[in-house]
Amino acid sequence: MDYGEFEQQLGYVFKDKKLLELALTHTTYVFEHNQGHYLSNQRLEYIGDAVMDLVIGRKLYELKPEADEGYLSKIRSIIVCEESFAGVSRRLGVGDLLLMGKGEEQTGGRDKDSTLADAFEALIAAVYFDSDFDTVEGVVLNNLKETIQLAVDGKIFLDYKSRLLEIAQTRNNQHTIRFEVIDERGPQHAREFDVEVYADDEFLAKATGRSKKDAEQKCAKAAISVYESRFMS
Repeated sequence: MDYGEFEQQLGYVFKDKKLLELALTHTTYVFEHNQGHYLSNQRLEYIGDAVMDLVIGRKLYELKPEADEGYLSKIRSIIVCEESFAGVSRRLGVGDLLLMGKGEEQTGGRDKDSTLADAFEALIAAVYFDSDFDTVEGVVLNNLKETIQLAVDGKIFLDYKSRLLEIAQTRNNQHTIRFEVIDERGPQHAREFDVEVYADDEFLAKATGRSKKDAEQKCAKAAISVYESRFMS
């Protein structure tokens, strides 16, 4: 496969293309082809997570020289998360490049937040192993620069559920916010939850997550703009 356009978007050209292919190999692909689990991107994902924590932590340390540990940790958790990584993967077109099992693909696996986020972490690890820390730091910061700025400016919320509840209790808009799990599926180690949220009995939004808490946060984020346009405009 020609990865030239993708590498241009990522901002890095791999010397070892096998590392790039490994980063794009989903577990379902190796299981379907009776290959060892170590031939999927899970091990790279583990390293990528650590690299990301260090790169973003260092950047925030530089940007906010007077901030305490609690603030830095909170802002980093907003940046280093499934949602932001999945967003970068979608922009890069990672979903189209993934080697994936047929069953996973047929159930929308190429656009799952969890799969795309894991792949981005694996890609960062692959860049690190193919180059050096300074290089991978540049790739991370270039791909997450907008998210970093928004987080530092306070324009990204960590707790969307609390934010929605707060908005719903303003002086002129008193509504009871209710979250409801409407479905859950998958094996115990990979459960998925579908959640809907209502203002009193009026439907606002629906979302899917890897835990009830994750699904509620995604649902609340989608519901905030709906609530504001419906009740506060």
